Amino acid sequence: MSFLRGSLNYVWCTTSVLGKGATGAVFQGVNKNNGEPVAVKTFNQLSHMRPHDVQMREFEVLKKVKHENIVKLLAIEEEQDGRGKVIVMELCTGGSLFNILDDPENTYGLAESEFLLVLEHLSAGMKHLRDNNLVHRDLKPGNIMKFISDDGSTIYKLTDFGAARELQEDQQFVSLYGTEEYLHPDMYERAVLRKPVGKMFGATVDLWSIGVTLYHVATGNLPFRPFGGRRNKETMFYITTKKASGVIAGTQTSENGPIEWSRELPQNCQLSTGLKKIVTPLLAGLLEVDPQRIWNFDRFFMEVTNTLCRKPVHIFNVHKASLIKVFLHPEEKLIALQTHIQEQTEVAPFSQILLLGEILLLNLIKESTPGKGYPMTTEEKPLMLFAKENNNVALPIDLELLKFPVFANLVSVENDASQAKVACSVGHVCKRRIDRLSHCSRLFRDAVEAFIGLVASELTKLLEKSQRSKEITKAVEDTVTAVQRGEALGQQILKKFGSPSSSEVKNWSNDLSSKSNELLSSLGPAISQLHYRYVKEGNLRAEWENSTRGFWCPWLSKASFRAATLVDRLRDGWQHLLRDRATRSLTYNDEQFHVLERIKVTETGRRLKALLETECVPSMTQRAECFADWYKMAQTVFLQTRILNKDVENYERTLELFSDRLSMESRVAHENLTRSLERLPGQLTTLEKSSAPSEENAKVWKNICKEQEEIAHTVYENCVLIDQLLNETCFPNASSGEEDEENSEHV
Repeated sequence: MSFLRGSLNYVWCTTSVLGKGATGAVFQGVNKNNGEPVAVKTFNQLSHMRPHDVQMREFEVLKKVKHENIVKLLAIEEEQDGRGKVIVMELCTGGSLFNILDDPENTYGLAESEFLLVLEHLSAGMKHLRDNNLVHRDLKPGNIMKFISDDGSTIYKLTDFGAARELQEDQQFVSLYGTEEYLHPDMYERAVLRKPVGKMFGATVDLWSIGVTLYHVATGNLPFRPFGGRRNKETMFYITTKKASGVIAGTQTSENGPIEWSRELPQNCQLSTGLKKIVTPLLAGLLEVDPQRIWNFDRFFMEVTNTLCRKPVHIFNVHKASLIKVFLHPEEKLIALQTHIQEQTEVAPFSQILLLGEILLLNLIKESTPGKGYPMTTEEKPLMLFAKENNNVALPIDLELLKFPVFANLVSVENDASQAKVACSVGHVCKRRIDRLSHCSRLFRDAVEAFIGLVASELTKLLEKSQRSKEITKAVEDTVTAVQRGEALGQQILKKFGSPSSSEVKNWSNDLSSKSNELLSSLGPAISQLHYRYVKEGNLRAEWENSTRGFWCPWLSKASFRAATLVDRLRDGWQHLLRDRATRSLTYNDEQFHVLERIKVTETGRRLKALLETECVPSMTQRAECFADWYKMAQTVFLQTRILNKDVENYERTLELFSDRLSMESRVAHENLTRSLERLPGQLTTLEKSSAPSEENAKVWKNICKEQEEIAHTVYENCVLIDQLLNETCFPNASSGEEDEENSEHV
């Protein structure tokens, strides 16, 4: 019997099966002219029994659509032995999404990045179908293919348009197509339960199938699962039709048992909490059965666009040793980001310290900056979240790890392959937890360096501000001296000419001295001491290194690489047992190797679990405790720095007010002196008539004029210097001040 079949330009082998359906099969083939691999869909006898127009519908649909997310049609040719037409399509080497989900690595759903890719590509393909007034009517993971392009990127594509047809938005149809787990309840009632319901169906039945598919992709399981699966059809119909609005899953775990309803995605799926918050309402809308609340395609496309346009902000929460994600809308501001963070961490916005590297986020953006203007973050370089009012650190509590399966004493190629697959699934969960702990151990180190950098930067700025304040104080002191000398000289002049002033010279020096003592004797030394200890000597870094010295670190010991090696060994054992299952019967020698593979799987699972539970978890618990103790010290230094900074700013404001008062009152004194001097010429004329000015009086006048000129010049220079220094001094905004007041009260 020949397994080779062909058409004019293509040839394929019937043993290279890519997939089978009710009306045909898909084989891997080759282009005779260039050797390019292709996928060839052939049709069976059941397909040829359908009406001719139905048979031709798939060809017409494929000719009509042309989109990156729909499998490309290459040719429609006649099979050489007269068996009918075949469809030649591009080959998707990544396989179907159903097969991908069947892999042990994806037992609990796809990774977040891959889920978002499926969501984007599935909705784009469906958008193209609806733009051409087409319905698919058999959407499911098995009809979504993974295409690997030449540059290595992944593209998911819709395929199998055997049930597709043209249908306007307001049109309906009565024919039944689809796979029962993904069918809309109304179609399920007629197609599966065989009830003579006179209902017609619209294009929105595809939305239900999309919802079930996306739930399957996100979790690795179907959303509605009666006990016993397909054989319990009435319960399946009950679950899908009786669920409340907003419920996205219903599971029955025992015969005739209660239904466990859920409005949330399961905790063990790989989506982050931030994405779950966005995807859950999307799934609820797609899986709606109430005619008044059911979505249309425009709503679906709008919600998907709203989801995909969001910017992921990666944040490492040091107090839970966990990496979180916030999906920020392009127009959302800082307060929205802080609110999202609070929802996931319980750290209030006013208590959040957000660092990117060693720089405060608020130094990189403004409060009004929209999300699209935020700096890029990654899992390797996230924002670091510290709380001002909390120095506790605790590892997040994981779900209890499933146990590695135990092989039965008797060899069974069927059961052994299944058990090995379960072992691989548990192994992948172990590996993901080890990867997370290893990554967090590195982020702890990065968080320490970031906070040390922040404290050093703040202390350096504070020291510079303190030095500037001292320079301003010195300039003000010189000005005070000049002003007092000028006022005293004016009093002497008036007294010399017999017109003493009734006002006394104010003692500005004592007033300034009482204010500057705070800076010179208290603030300045405290700031210098902090700067010396934590910047020059590096006490914070030394404290962290001393506290963690000798502790095992998952990241430095390459725990993730070790876990990957062990998982590869598990998968290798599983593949070996799968091959044994395919042979059905084993020779004596093959059975001995089969037993050895079972031992390898068991031992590898034990080692992987030990790596997680006896090395990584205890190590991270120790590091979390060390970080909590270290952060208490670092937090105290940081708050002291903020309080001292506020004290220096208060002193600067006090000094500024003093300078303003000095300037105003000295100007008034100068004006009074000027008016008094204007009355002196008449008295000077009388004196000239009575006696000629002596040489001594002339010398006094010369000294007076010279001294007044020096005083005026000094006052002018000092005023200019004060203005320059005050302009260079940066005063924080009101909100920063309020935060510092709260910090001050807390300390």
